[in-house]
Amino acid sequence: MSFATNNVKSVSLGGAVKLTVGDWSGVAGDVPGTLQIGAGKVYQANFLTMLASGPAPVDVLVSPSGTAGIVTLTVYNQATVTAGQFSIISA
Repeated sequence: MSFATNNVKSVSLGGAVKLTVGDWSGVAGDVPGTLQIGAGKVYQANFLTMLASGPAPVDVLVSPSGTAGIVTLTVYNQATVTAGQFSIISA
């Protein structure tokens, strides 16, 4: 199972600021996943790993890059995740 997202939704928080949320999954040791959002800058990106009882204590490293109003987030997963959730604040 490679990195995947679903149920992705974006809403405006006022002006150009957006909140993007969704679910994600991936496997430890797999190639890093990517997610593109239409923004000039990412201010916050939280990728949570979830277990049946709640968040697992696993750090998920995220690196933003991009040009021309498209930011690509590279997600370096360190655990097998089947029911992760993410939230991104951007503008």
